[in-house]
Amino acid sequence: MLSRNEILEKLKEILVAMDPSKEGELDNVNESTRLVEDLGLMSISLLFMVVSIEEKFNVELGDVSVNDFVTVKDAIDHIEKCLK
Repeated sequence: MLSRNEILEKLKEILVAMDPSKEGELDNVNESTRLVEDLGLMSISLLFMVVSIEEKFNVELGDVSVNDFVTVKDAIDHIEKCLK
């Protein structure tokens, strides 16, 4: 099973793939980083992130909505739950 830190690093890879111009900004991303307020993601970006998470981690997040992902911690929690 992946550690929370390993999940965070893979999540950062997804975020860089979504917007390569923000790569340097993502060095400081941690579990308390807010996806909309701190990273500037919009609904469509959050949806793309959810699809990318499912592909990268080979999981199905099931009945989640973009509103379930407020912070990076929320995303990590959902991924961890699916990996168990």
